[in-house]
Amino acid sequence: MRLHAAWAALALPALLAACAQPQSGPAALQSKRPIFAADLQGAAQLCTVQDEPKLVDAQQTDVPMTVRNDGGWCAVRVSRPGPEPFDAGLLTSRPSRGRVHVHSVGDWTRIDYTPDPGFSGADSFVVRLLPGSTSVKVNVTVEPGAAAATPAAVTPRVTAPPATSTAPARSTAPARSTTPARSTTPTRRAR
Repeated sequence: MRLHAAWAALALPALLAACAQPQSGPAALQSKRPIFAADLQGAAQLCTVQDEPKLVDAQQTDVPMTVRNDGGWCAVRVSRPGPEPFDAGLLTSRPSRGRVHVHSVGDWTRIDYTPDPGFSGADSFVVRLLPGSTSVKVNVTVEPGAAAATPAAVTPRVTAPPATSTAPARSTAPARSTTPARSTTPTRRAR
């Protein structure tokens, strides 16, 4: 019995250390504010972008982005000193072939771009960050995604029609009464 307890005492720290491996990617962001799992889901398989570009107040910063069109988003993270997210992002120039979503994720403001389905080519948009007058112009190159799997051709199953009888068809609907329904509540006669 003591041998099992000794093995458990030795194995427990090793198991806990294995669980505490540092993660890579967006989940490894060191943030004072919470980062929710929903904020990390749905990214494109290929997303190449300069992370945290140097922003200059009252100037526009150009950021190149390359994304594969597989239905996922690609994001640029920006922040005020601290880091601290911006209060808002105003879309001053819309993309012609995609959607933009500006929101806070942890200590950063994240600018997500999702290309329209089937689109490949160049696109761009501009976001003005508040407070201040800093703006970010994102120049996007959208690569074609994996071809959507086409469903296999389906051969319809043809069967013979059901045999019909010469007897007249019977209705399965309940029979209707032509007499009015009677009330079950007693009525008083007027005097």
